[in-house]
Amino acid sequence: MKFQINNHGSLIGFAPVDDTAQAWWDEHVQECPQMGNQYLVEHGYAHVIIEAIEAVSLKQQAASRGAGGPTGGKRQA
Repeated sequence: MKFQINNHGSLIGFAPVDDTAQAWWDEHVQECPQMGNQYLVEHGYAHVIIEAIEAVSLKQQAASRGAGGPTGGKRQA
């Protein structure tokens, strides 16, 4: 699941890069304005979405390594 995240000052743009990211967005985020392929979120709320994306990414990485594997490494949104 990958997103391109762009800071537009008071708004943050989230652009789902793959189908998994789009499906996650559709399931977890309420409707919000769009500009092209980006969903625009007020700066004050964006951190909650970024944290949720990071949590899902970490779970996916851990699952791909198998139980008991190392949990270190870079976090990716």
